[in-house]
Amino acid sequence: MNIRKNLNSWIKELEPQWREFKFTIYLLRQSPLVVAGFIIISIFVIAAIFAPWIAPYGPEERIWNEQMQPPSLKHLFGTDENGGDIFSRVIWGARIDLSIALAVVGSAALIGSVVGAISGYMGGKVDEALMRVTDVFLAFPGLILAMAIAAALGRNLINLTIALIVVWWPSYARLIRGVVLSEREKLYVEAAKAIGAKNARIIFRHILPNTIYPLLVNATLDLGSVILTAAGLSFIGFGAGAGIAEWGRMISDGRNYLFQAPWMATFPGLAILLSSLALNLVGDGLRDVLDPRLRR
Repeated sequence: MNIRKNLNSWIKELEPQWREFKFTIYLLRQSPLVVAGFIIISIFVIAAIFAPWIAPYGPEERIWNEQMQPPSLKHLFGTDENGGDIFSRVIWGARIDLSIALAVVGSAALIGSVVGAISGYMGGKVDEALMRVTDVFLAFPGLILAMAIAAALGRNLINLTIALIVVWWPSYARLIRGVVLSEREKLYVEAAKAIGAKNARIIFRHILPNTIYPLLVNATLDLGSVILTAAGLSFIGFGAGAGIAEWGRMISDGRNYLFQAPWMATFPGLAILLSSLALNLVGDGLRDVLDPRLRR
């Protein structure tokens, strides 16, 4: 009986959040651009997950007697200078680029949220020390810092991901610190202090959950930016190695054949464009819906 009573009580507590969630989904569905963005990014996610079953060829598979073939029914996006099927390589590239974007944004958001929450809540010398460290990272141009870290660690996709995490986390620390500075003055924080809750519990159990909306919007928009940055770094040689099915590297490999075989660079470029555009459309829609001041 106690278990059933506790379960019913828990369900009742979640009802307001569930109603808010359904209302948010309803508002998102009213925007054709958000729906279009969600559909496009869903296609990329499905392609990345099911790449072994969707792609006709493997990412490193080559058809040596069919180099630089134009788009056709056999090769929808044509082939590259080594006979690789570009359609297959674009699909496999979605797995690499989306994985990098998710790893960078997820890790940066986690690190930045913890740093920003502690800094904003504790204040004083703790806040000063953490924000000065953050300022050191923000003082460097992000692209240059990522290039320097990737070059120092070694030019591969894992080190590129680490470099981008180092570049991205300070912005999340600043964002969450600003939200926490506002949240810590509210009554529920004072009530938690009054009943003897420890600082760690107040930060991670009470304050951080209330920062989820701005964090979610920022993360969605950053996914597209990370894809662009990762592809750009791979294009200039700081990420994927030669022959790897990564969109930026594919464009780099195809730039020498722009006049003989323009499809080699065009289709990976379109993949970057569409995925980044879709994520920005969804992020803008989330911002408009989750910010009460912007709801129409």
